Amino acid sequence: MHECTPAHGDNLALSGILDAFDEGLLIINPDNRVACINKHLRHLLDIDRDALCETDADLFVRRALVTRICEESGRAEIFSFLSGRSRAADVLCTLRSPGSGEKRVRCLCRAVHEGPLRGNRIVRLSFESSDLRGGSVADAPILPGPVPGRPADTPKQRRIEEILRESEDRYRFLVENLNEGIGLIDREGVAVFANQRMADIVGYPVTEIIGLPVSALVDETGAGCLGEYLQNLGRNMHEVFEIDLIRKDGARVHTLMATTPIVNADGTCRGFLVGVQDITPMKRMEAQLRESEEKYRSLVELSAEATMIHRDGKIIFINPAGVRLLGASCPEEVLGKAILDIVHPDTRSTVEAFTARDLQGEQTPLIELLVVRVDGTTVPIEGRGTRTFFEGRPAVQVVIRDVTHRKLAEEQLQARNRHLLLLNRIIATSASAHLPGELLETALNQTLDLLGYDGGAIYRLDAGRGEATLQCRRNMPDAYLDPAGNILGVSFADTLATGHPCYLEQDRAPNTSGSRLLRELGLAALACIPLVVESDVVGALLIGSRDRGSFSHDERALLEAVGREIGAGIMRGMLYRRLEVANREANLYLDILTHDIRNADNVANIYADILIDELEGEPARHARKLKAGIKKSIEITANVATIRKIHESRAGLTPLGLHDVIREEIAHFPDARITYGGPDVMVLADDLLPEVFTNLIGNAAKYGGKCVEVTVTVESLDEGTVIVTVADNGPGIPEDAKETIFFRFEREGGRRGSHGLGLSICRMLTARYGGRIWVEDRVPGHPEEGAAFRFTLRKAGGDRGP
Repeated sequence: MHECTPAHGDNLALSGILDAFDEGLLIINPDNRVACINKHLRHLLDIDRDALCETDADLFVRRALVTRICEESGRAEIFSFLSGRSRAADVLCTLRSPGSGEKRVRCLCRAVHEGPLRGNRIVRLSFESSDLRGGSVADAPILPGPVPGRPADTPKQRRIEEILRESEDRYRFLVENLNEGIGLIDREGVAVFANQRMADIVGYPVTEIIGLPVSALVDETGAGCLGEYLQNLGRNMHEVFEIDLIRKDGARVHTLMATTPIVNADGTCRGFLVGVQDITPMKRMEAQLRESEEKYRSLVELSAEATMIHRDGKIIFINPAGVRLLGASCPEEVLGKAILDIVHPDTRSTVEAFTARDLQGEQTPLIELLVVRVDGTTVPIEGRGTRTFFEGRPAVQVVIRDVTHRKLAEEQLQARNRHLLLLNRIIATSASAHLPGELLETALNQTLDLLGYDGGAIYRLDAGRGEATLQCRRNMPDAYLDPAGNILGVSFADTLATGHPCYLEQDRAPNTSGSRLLRELGLAALACIPLVVESDVVGALLIGSRDRGSFSHDERALLEAVGREIGAGIMRGMLYRRLEVANREANLYLDILTHDIRNADNVANIYADILIDELEGEPARHARKLKAGIKKSIEITANVATIRKIHESRAGLTPLGLHDVIREEIAHFPDARITYGGPDVMVLADDLLPEVFTNLIGNAAKYGGKCVEVTVTVESLDEGTVIVTVADNGPGIPEDAKETIFFRFEREGGRRGSHGLGLSICRMLTARYGGRIWVEDRVPGHPEEGAAFRFTLRKAGGDRGP
């Protein structure tokens, strides 16, 4: 704030003027120095004028003035004024004079805000009017001692003054501690008082607010508003309005301002009292609330999901999506309707129960139901309600969505699942059924059951004779059987000849010969699907419907797929019959091989023995070779018979004593040196298990030489498996042959021949028993020291001991 301090010459002139007053006056300059003290105050305080020039004002007041004031409250108010905590003071107090007398004086403290003395502070001491009675301060007698014509200072009067001071103190405490800014504005629009809360609101110290034009605290619009109010002060209007105040830092403060004119007893308006509340947080909350409401409204108005609010059973709000969902042209067609009127009667009790739960604040699940549109049609919807408040009262907000497309998709998915199930069943039937009648009847029943058609039939066609034979039918009228040949021959002749399907549908051809045929049969649609085997049409599948007047694209594709699968099934049946014929022929050849050739080998073997006994020298050697060849032929026929038995046997595995099997097979090789040891274990096998030991021990004896030693051992691999080892000290198996040796026609050295079946039979049998077979070196890393054939078997029970 701009301060104006008078020069020294001005002070002298001012002092001379102030000496003429009958009141004590003290002037403090902006530097907090005593600028002037008049004659009456010097006389009252008994001080020298020259000693006061440029004296520190706080020091002077503390020593010369405040110490003479009797009341503590008076001294506190003067100190508050001097320290700058308050801009004014008005104290009624008792002042002790140098002669030990007491006077009742009023001490007024003010700051000058205008004119040449702006920035100075004035302390004024005047006697009460009742004390002076027209006299001057100098003429007033010193207390104690009564003043002529003045009532005595009684205890009652002092008590009243004390009550007044306490009331004033409470008033000041109240004003300074209010959460509302309080200010006094004079008629010129200048602030003459402000409490601390007002200072906090506008960001100025209280000392700077006093004397500040209120127009400096508002913008142009606010200044115009306050100027108009000042012009109309004479009307004594009390007003409340919102206005933005400009803080010292330039920030805007939204305030609610209440003004009350201050009027003297004579009706003159001296200014107005203003109360200011900072409503910036409230305005911010209002803005946020408006923004939130606008977002909610935009979300609801633009949402694709229907939103409704109902209260007391009536719809009181609906968004545009809800209007469209209900088929209305405007919200007014829906508002006011009962919520149960737009719900299908079957689900009204559910809606009532959920509404009660929603109003209690419970969380309810999503439900699906039918909504009744304005035109009476129904729409499947999915929705959920929740409690809300509308116009201050509880209500239920419901958000629903149209699930028509989802329902259609679900139905299509279910239809496709049925189609897939139908094809899987027909494929399974086609793969397992070997009789044509079984396949055709099952396929027809499954097609009708899963697709929901009313009836059907399957015909077999004889292209050579041009005849159609009914194989099976279901729910087809008897009248249909007589003209069946005509139907297939006339209506579908062209399409059956080319292998293409044909469809008779009333919806698409209402006035054709095909539609007349449908009416005669009592059907709305009939499909004829050719059954094709190896490019030949061998039959036809007819499917009829009484209600559906046409077949959709998906239905046609499915029926044609069913027809192809039935044709494939027929083809598989034909192939199966061909395979049976071929199998019988193969068995005939095997019978010849294993029976007749074996008999011939046995006879030849006997004659070879006779020749060996009768011949000597070179002829005898040739006879022995002949016998060896016959023996190999006998082995081949035995292996073929074993393989045939493996493939033909359908008997399951049974528990066998491994010890007995091994002992019996060892007995077949009396000339071989065989060692056997191990526990007797029950294993799962069949009567072909001895063939494994026959081949393994026979190979060891055959290829190991005269001095070969064979060892057979049995060990438990784990709780459910045993491992059997047949080892020999013969020439061993090369590393590169250990894998291929178990495959048919493979022998050591890669030579191929029909008599290399023994180890292949061992591999097939161990696999049949749930095990495996392999070969290792008898001494690891030394194949020349012999081979060890190992295979596993599954246990069937506990050990029986050695």
